[in-house]
Amino acid sequence: MHDARQVLQTLWGYTDFRPQQRPIVEAVAGGRDVLAVLPTGGGKSVAFQVPALLASGTTLVVTPLVALMEDQVARLRSLRVAAACLHGEQPAAVRSESLAGIETGRWALLYLSPETLLSPPVWARLQGCPIARMVLDEAHCLTGWGSSFRPDYHRLGAARRALGHPPLCAFTATATPADRARIEQWLGLVEPVRLVIAPYRPNLAIRVRWMYSTRQRCGAVGAFLASRPDTSGLVYLRTRAGTEKLARELAKAGYRTTHYHAGLGAAARRRAEGDWLAGRLQFLVATNAFGMGVDAPHVRWVIHAHTPPSLEEYLQEIGRAGRDGEAATALLLASEPTGWLDPTDRLLHRHFAANRREQWQTAEKALARLPAQGDFRPELALSLALLHERDRLVWETPFRYRLVAAPPIRPPEAGPLVQDFVRTRRCRWQFLMAAFGEAASPPCGRCDRCTSRTFR
Repeated sequence: MHDARQVLQTLWGYTDFRPQQRPIVEAVAGGRDVLAVLPTGGGKSVAFQVPALLASGTTLVVTPLVALMEDQVARLRSLRVAAACLHGEQPAAVRSESLAGIETGRWALLYLSPETLLSPPVWARLQGCPIARMVLDEAHCLTGWGSSFRPDYHRLGAARRALGHPPLCAFTATATPADRARIEQWLGLVEPVRLVIAPYRPNLAIRVRWMYSTRQRCGAVGAFLASRPDTSGLVYLRTRAGTEKLARELAKAGYRTTHYHAGLGAAARRRAEGDWLAGRLQFLVATNAFGMGVDAPHVRWVIHAHTPPSLEEYLQEIGRAGRDGEAATALLLASEPTGWLDPTDRLLHRHFAANRREQWQTAEKALARLPAQGDFRPELALSLALLHERDRLVWETPFRYRLVAAPPIRPPEAGPLVQDFVRTRRCRWQFLMAAFGEAASPPCGRCDRCTSRTFR
């Protein structure tokens, strides 16, 4: 720890680690596995970057976000740290330099996505590279996205074993007790050091309003924005088309905004994010593709124009407001309880549930045709991830699976927690903390249930 503090002071200019960073640094420097649930802004990056500079070998940082990779690498290089990243949007010369650096052991820290890690050119070079440890940032993607559209997350445990079983540190901002157990199981964490800090933000006031028509929903967004001129925030919707339509309408009304979703090209996404961070845009109208890894202290509010599919996603998104400790607001616009006058949320959730059922039906059909052992095939990636999720398959290597005898798989039923949260009469923060396994806390005194006033 003396050496770690010296590095922290010399390169970062801090005299000591924060209280929540210290046990992580001690565990990482000691070669232990780590599972840390640490709210964004808690300094998790420094907690693994400093030990990486004290170890021989390369620390692999697996993250889903290109923008986060490049931002972290730029900061580290400004400190004269040997860091690099690999992703599909890089110029050929930059990518060649990063690949060559793997073979020579040049990089103290190498950032890459699960897909890039397991791509043939990168994987072949990593076989001859001494790996000091692996870091999985945004680890909730393993349980939230891994079997939906980022299936390579499910092969990371096998990748770790194939790389010589280096220590692994998993970081996330939110995870229920059940998700934490799954992360440990799927990554093969061995007696990990666990650090869980509640995501409660006392400065963040949660509000829920019933919507009785699509017109009222649009009007509620407009009224909220009009009451907060020149403040920065985020508006979340569940569909790409919805973000584009609402952004157009709000831009016509004179607001400085644009839409953001995964269907945009890389340049358009970067431009939108950069304009928002620089203040050229007041807010973004986005799907859940935006916000992960973005640490912007100036966000005063978050609007959910649709009810999100899970409390994990909701808590991740509202947690982007008020990171500077100043007062902030999270407004959720929910379809009225019957869903008949405004069926928006009911239809959206039915659509996503149907997609999930279709994925499971595809997985069941694949299971009937799969041999007991076989090699990974890209066209089966989602089905293999779903089978792994349901304990019907184990990865013997990142590229070879083995089926496991078990009862017939059944698609998991969507939990009622989101609707329970919307309808609860107790303190909103108390409900969220209980859902995430945190100890009982006093009422927050700021949410709509605590103040017992209709939010306007």
